[in-house]
Amino acid sequence: MLFAALGAAYSIATQDYWTASQPMVLRDEANGAADRLGRFGSQTDLKAAQETILEMAQNHEVVKFALKQIGPESGGSDESWLTNEVVAQAAKKRVNIRAPQDGEFGGSEMIYLQVEEVNPQRASDFCNAIYESLSQQMREVRRVRADSMIQELAHARDMARRNLDEASAMMHEIEITFGSDLGDLRNLSEMNIGDGANRRALEDTSRELQAAELELAKQESLYELLAQGLRDPNHLLVSGGEQLNLQTALKRLKDGLIDSQLERSKLASRLTEHNPKMKSAVAAETKIRAEMQSETSLVLRSMEPVLSVERARVEHLRTKQQGIQRRLDRLAEGRTTYAKIAADVKHRTAMLEEAQRSLASAEASRSASLSINLLSKLGPVTTSDNPNGMSSTMLTGGGAAAGLIFGLGAVFLVAPGTHQSRFGRRWSDVLGRRASDQNARSGNGQVERQVNAPGERRSASRA
Repeated sequence: MLFAALGAAYSIATQDYWTASQPMVLRDEANGAADRLGRFGSQTDLKAAQETILEMAQNHEVVKFALKQIGPESGGSDESWLTNEVVAQAAKKRVNIRAPQDGEFGGSEMIYLQVEEVNPQRASDFCNAIYESLSQQMREVRRVRADSMIQELAHARDMARRNLDEASAMMHEIEITFGSDLGDLRNLSEMNIGDGANRRALEDTSRELQAAELELAKQESLYELLAQGLRDPNHLLVSGGEQLNLQTALKRLKDGLIDSQLERSKLASRLTEHNPKMKSAVAAETKIRAEMQSETSLVLRSMEPVLSVERARVEHLRTKQQGIQRRLDRLAEGRTTYAKIAADVKHRTAMLEEAQRSLASAEASRSASLSINLLSKLGPVTTSDNPNGMSSTMLTGGGAAAGLIFGLGAVFLVAPGTHQSRFGRRWSDVLGRRASDQNARSGNGQVERQVNAPGERRSASRA
């Protein structure tokens, strides 16, 4: 009866709690992970996110906001009941986030928000209030995180922009320095397969210079030949056949002189020098030789301006070739510096684009955090039909059964059995007799130790 009364008193003194459960699904931010359609990249990320949800659900401010929404159990408007201890106890014992089928976090994107309250309606209201407070807290956390990221990314973007401006200024100075050779400089720095304008100009100038030098060499050779022919016309007869092709008059005079010499040789074989025919042949040869010298002198005077022009042309082409070569050498010297600065500008431009893209992503995340919730409901709140734990009837019956077992155990422990030597003697007499016997044995042992002298040996049987 005593144990039954204690069970009934405990059931009356303790408060019953009903459980309310809200199924939810958690997704990842779509910003930067649109290809995964809101799924987490790995099970570790999902587990970490769900554990974060658990910590946030049991956060002091989240639970306090939810309790303030549902009010005190009495239904009054006094806010003094909402102490830190009440909030801490509620967060520790009455709010929980669990995985499906009481498994571990990370196995499924679905989780359950589970709360306890003193009646089903209050449990349902508390569950909804916790969900709203948790959603608001998650949006606030996302907003704070996005604000921090925006500040950091804005600083990184500004730094990348300053670095790009510095590199661009250096590149601008180099481009101004090279001016019209900028295209060739870019071709050299970018390892372009095509030739630049300076390279093509150098090749064309080299070809023109070679042709001009060849033509000048021909003209100078002809001039030297004619100069020698002016001193000795016979020199034109043995050389300069191809060179005199351009001088038609000299060519004909040369042929005529050769013919007259042949004619004179024929006549000299059969006529004497005083023969009129012989004299006529010699006079004709002398006449032709004089005309050749006169014509050669005229040709030499006419070739002097041509030679001057050709020499000036060759000198101009050489000067042009040397100027183009110096420009190419200058481009080759500046190619390494320009290529390095151009690569730096390209790299810093990519960094600036990446910083701007990340900043835009963070700004989009912050904008979404003000209205979008990553935690979504899957159906209504489910409330248990019965309170948690055992009911009052079960507590009272259990107390009565425990009392009966305890009483029976005490009876069998105290009452002596039929085969014991203390049959018929009371339990108190048994306890008193046992104590007196123990005291007597201890007294006899002390007397015996005093009688025996030191060094005497007695056997255990005689003692």
